[in-house]
Amino acid sequence: MTQSPHHAGDPLMRDAQRLHQEGRLAEAANLYRQVLRENPRHYQAIYLLGMAFAQRGRLDEALELIGEALTIEPSSAEGWRAKGLILSHLKRSPEARACFDRALEQNPDFEEARAGRAGLLKEMESPEQALANVERQLTSEPHNHDLWNSRGGLLAALARREEALASFERALSIKSDFVDALCNRATVFFELGLFAAALSAFDALLAIEPGLAVGWNNRANTLMRLERFEEAAGSYDRALALMPQMVEAAENREFALFQLKRTARSPAKYVRGLFDQFSGHYDETMVEKLDYRAHLHVRGVAERVLGVTLPRAILDLGCGTGLAGAEFKDFASGARLDGIDISPLMIEKARDRGIYDDLILGDLETVLARHRRVYDLVISADTITYFGDLASVFKDVAERLDRGGVFIFTSEAKDGNGWEQTSVHRFRHSRSYLIAEAAHAGLAVVELFECTLRREDNAPVAGFTVALKRE
Repeated sequence: MTQSPHHAGDPLMRDAQRLHQEGRLAEAANLYRQVLRENPRHYQAIYLLGMAFAQRGRLDEALELIGEALTIEPSSAEGWRAKGLILSHLKRSPEARACFDRALEQNPDFEEARAGRAGLLKEMESPEQALANVERQLTSEPHNHDLWNSRGGLLAALARREEALASFERALSIKSDFVDALCNRATVFFELGLFAAALSAFDALLAIEPGLAVGWNNRANTLMRLERFEEAAGSYDRALALMPQMVEAAENREFALFQLKRTARSPAKYVRGLFDQFSGHYDETMVEKLDYRAHLHVRGVAERVLGVTLPRAILDLGCGTGLAGAEFKDFASGARLDGIDISPLMIEKARDRGIYDDLILGDLETVLARHRRVYDLVISADTITYFGDLASVFKDVAERLDRGGVFIFTSEAKDGNGWEQTSVHRFRHSRSYLIAEAAHAGLAVVELFECTLRREDNAPVAGFTVALKRE
């Protein structure tokens, strides 16, 4: 076992490492988890848990854990070497090479990292060459399940997926409980869009290796494609119970619950992906095709509520390409205009306008909670629609407003009380809800009027434009 560069100072870690060295990997992993329940950022426990998973062939989970360990101690040469080795086994050669390079940057005399890099460079031949080599070996070792699995992986990399499936089946005919081949077979079924077959294949995998967190995550991904969202959420729960640090499973679970209308906001990953895809034609689609008016409503209310006293420091929430910001460039002249958006590609479009003093990439709630600058005016056109529960947003905005500052935003309108998720996965709010949540955040309603925000399926979308003031 490769040793961590850190040494245990407590009995539980010493016991875990003793079990690890004796090859009792499952028992060692349980003790590492106990350490992490007490200290989730214990580098050595995370690192060695990752190594235990790697030794059990659970490479995706090992990679996740080693990556997490490196966020805690990015200068660990051993950590970078370990990540490089795992990536090598996963056939992710360019990433593996970068990891070996990082290890050698930290320790130029690290011979194991140098040897790993040299071996990788030798292996970094074309998939066709590698396939030819494996097939030559198979002529003399036709019952080698590892070789059949490797052949399948190379065929899959060459997009020859039906042939890859045949190779995985051959590997499994030799060793029926071969976890790598079971996982690879299920993955290829998924890539072929054969989701029912993929689900059966993941079930076969998990019957043999029920502790495989990545298997539960991928099973859930398959259920999502089959629109069996309730079952998908349950499978994500199983993945997270096994590996609480698996960010992908946590994000995927949130999206499953979003599909079931059980979340209080749109998942950040979903919104980021949506607007990254939308960035190239956002202005044209919204303004010319959907008769988008939200940014103009916000400007109109600002003129009525604020008058012409200038300049004003302004923060644009969900700035997108800068449509709303462009309407307020004159208001901010001589002060500042900042923007926040979750989409990197939308931020770049906004930067091209040359109107913002600062553009901040990130989730609105997270950035507001950390961003300490205060503003005279906060604006938001068509962003509140991605939040159901507004308590946190209103509270954070109130803290970013100077005394007497104003928050002007648009929201899709709901009859009655409360808020709800729409059929197109946005949120709308009632008049009474907006007024009540504003009061809870210490914001007074200055103006709230009904308006049409845009058109959707050739029908007007009813909304509110709201001005709130911090007293």
